[in-house]
Amino acid sequence: MSESLKAVEKQVLVLPQEKGGSQPKASSSELMVQVDTVRSMAKAAPVKIGRRALFSWLRIFVHHPGNGERVNLRIPIPIPLVGLLLPTQPPVNQALRLRNMMAESDDPAKTLENYMDSLMAIEFIRVEEDDELVIIGLD
Repeated sequence: MSESLKAVEKQVLVLPQEKGGSQPKASSSELMVQVDTVRSMAKAAPVKIGRRALFSWLRIFVHHPGNGERVNLRIPIPIPLVGLLLPTQPPVNQALRLRNMMAESDDPAKTLENYMDSLMAIEFIRVEEDDELVIIGLD
């Protein structure tokens, strides 16, 4: 996680910094550079990819920032090599969502850390109600 937090410092140059009423409009090429940067930051580590070669992991993530509660349950499923078929980077729509959340946030590093904790290779269920987040998927 520390490598991704170091990469946030590089994001300061990429993400718009104005917190006024409206965000400046980014051109499509600038937006794609920002999305590609976010995707590269969220890329799975080689250790995680190696772990996926042995096990697929059913993961249940629940986060309620109001209470400070966080549940991150990982259940190994011993199916070798299937995990290698899982994507190593988040899809473009998730990276764009994260980019927008970081641009609107007062603390982009904290936003990145919270979102990176919840990222999974495949999400079966994602429920976001008020402040509570529940995700069930494979990782």
